[in-house]
Amino acid sequence: MLFQPRLLILLIATCTLTCDSPKNIVSTETAAEDIRASLDEVKVQYERLSSLKSTQSARETYILRVTQPLDHHDPSKGTFSQKAYLSHIDIDAPMVIYLSGYTAASNDFLTEPTEILKANQLFIEHRYFGESVPEGKLDWTLLNIEQSAEDIHAIRKKLGEIYKGKWLSTGISKGGQMVTYHKSFYPDDIDASVVYVAPLNRAEEDERIYAFLDKVGDPDCKKRLLANQLELLTNYDLALGIFKQMATEKKLNCDLPWEQFFELSILEYEFAFWQWNADCWALPGEREQLEAKVRHLFTVGSPEFFTTDSRTDLFPFFYQAYTEMGMYGYKINPFKGLTKFYTDDVSNKETFIPASFDIKYDPATHALIQEMLDERGKNMIYIHGALDPWSSTGFIPNGSTNSFRYDVQGGTHKSRMKDLTAIQKQAATDSLIKWMALPH
Repeated sequence: MLFQPRLLILLIATCTLTCDSPKNIVSTETAAEDIRASLDEVKVQYERLSSLKSTQSARETYILRVTQPLDHHDPSKGTFSQKAYLSHIDIDAPMVIYLSGYTAASNDFLTEPTEILKANQLFIEHRYFGESVPEGKLDWTLLNIEQSAEDIHAIRKKLGEIYKGKWLSTGISKGGQMVTYHKSFYPDDIDASVVYVAPLNRAEEDERIYAFLDKVGDPDCKKRLLANQLELLTNYDLALGIFKQMATEKKLNCDLPWEQFFELSILEYEFAFWQWNADCWALPGEREQLEAKVRHLFTVGSPEFFTTDSRTDLFPFFYQAYTEMGMYGYKINPFKGLTKFYTDDVSNKETFIPASFDIKYDPATHALIQEMLDERGKNMIYIHGALDPWSSTGFIPNGSTNSFRYDVQGGTHKSRMKDLTAIQKQAATDSLIKWMALPH
């Protein structure tokens, strides 16, 4: 009894969006049956979801489960199931691979290139995240850049038997890094790429980040930001008490000692402010109460970075950061004599990597990625926010290819194509249309 009204509503909605007559319903359903038959042919498990609405049209949407080798160089090590979301619009339309870099929680987001190109979209979850975690004891050595690039290549090859048109890859932050890795190892898989706010660090802690933080932003803004950090530490016990109360009210679960949690949040405050917020007008002023300055820590989001849930859910990222991708820490010198838990420069490796993991950072892979992007990273657009600390280590095309980079003035880690100037946006769009061989 519950199913029938829902079915009626679905049929009415489908007709409203895509058709004027029963004949069109049949043709739409036939197309859906065709794509499901094609998925069966390439041996990809799928589950049909409700249609995703976009500014272009209604889409057929599916959860895909792709069987992948744990080790693409040694299939005897077993397999795992990798999750992806397919948003299908037309088998002859371009395909956009949207790389998460993390968990792919839902398919309710269409990328800018997907909308611009009126393309199909394949949103791929990263190995060892979300529902793409191998069963049994994990071999963490197989969570590396090359294996992850092989995952994408395998999916590209399999789905390429269905979607034979042009392919574009895109991703944000760590997803953007994955775009560069896959492009480096398999340049012929992809016809064009849009890379958002992705770093390419040269070391476990790339010194370019610290040099950037020394110079970024308005001097008065930087002065007020530092003054707030110093005031919180100068009034340590009172500020810590307020911090505890706010963290408890927000139900933030952190198994670190309160002093460590508090100090890490203050140390992270600068990086988080420029990465996500950069709103100098919203910084609490000198005359504002201490409570307002503690509250702004939570507004910027630095305490959430260190919760038990965050450190657990993001552990695969931190493992990658401290083996191949790089991270950052904190300089203690501006706060000497004011901190209680930390007395020396802070490596986040100690915060996020358990002592039982004996891992070392290897700069060789990123050095190789840099070399390969320089040589064959064509048809790529890089977009950064000029205030985002990660922009300091982002790849800069050297002119040997046709790829280019835009830095959004006043932009943060949230910077996208929509934030470019009108001239830049048009140039980027024209380039994508040209590279994807679409009618202008």
